[in-house]
Amino acid sequence: RGAAYQVYLRDRVLPFIAQRYRTDPRRSLFLGHSYGALLGAQILFTDPGMFSGYILGSPSLWFDKRHIFGVEAAYAARHRDLPARVYMYVGQYESPRYNRTAEMVGDSREFEARLKQRKYPNLVLKSDVLNDEDHMSAAPRGFTHGLKFLLPAR
Repeated sequence: RGAAYQVYLRDRVLPFIAQRYRTDPRRSLFLGHSYGALLGAQILFTDPGMFSGYILGSPSLWFDKRHIFGVEAAYAARHRDLPARVYMYVGQYESPRYNRTAEMVGDSREFEARLKQRKYPNLVLKSDVLNDEDHMSAAPRGFTHGLKFLLPAR
């Protein structure tokens, strides 16, 4: 389903927006939270140039037995670079101490570490664990931090 939605975004939504509004592809951002961030990660590894920057908030990296980690490994096996700007965030309270269903803080840290370990020359990556935030409360603060990181004031 994620792949079908990715095609829909690429072939229908982005052209629709570009036809009706002044857009700058060099400043097109993907902003997703939870499952939306998981979709963003999928796009990042299958069509990284689709967006100029990615905000991946509290990504559900645990989904389908951490399938996205395999997608990342497959990308790394075929590529020596990942030309992308990425801001990731997760709330401090998204760990087993507070959330019994998933280790989202640990998964996000592992995901960040894997990307940094690849030493992609054109990957710009910043990742934050937002103190005093949970899965829902992290979104507004994370979006703001991500926008400031990806679209800094001139």
